[in-house]
Amino acid sequence: MRVALVFFMFVPLAGCLGWGDMFATKRTIAGDYFLREGDTSQDLFLFRRGSNSSVTGDLHRIGWNHEYIIYTDDNKPTEWNVIAVKERTQFTINEVQRAQDSRFQQIVIGSRSEAWEKAKSKNSN
Repeated sequence: MRVALVFFMFVPLAGCLGWGDMFATKRTIAGDYFLREGDTSQDLFLFRRGSNSSVTGDLHRIGWNHEYIIYTDDNKPTEWNVIAVKERTQFTINEVQRAQDSRFQQIVIGSRSEAWEKAKSKNSN
């Protein structure tokens, strides 16, 4: 009985301390970059580990692989922002460039909610 009680109390504590990512509002996507929910589940922002400020405005659409993160946000809703993950450099491209550049053609772009679900499933593996 005591063992069951200790286990029952340990599970919520482990989640609160971030062990196992039980209640996390952030999800790693590539390299040092992670997604974090805003005040509501409708808001989603991109952060880099070690920084307290968002790399982006509120995200509209985003996709990534281990080399690149590509997104649109409130700051530049009609341009694609690209982050080279390893180099930590950022540049912008237009839709035609994104469609024609072989580096970005295989990156699946999704909405905020789709990106959050993809990041959650990536982190649960």
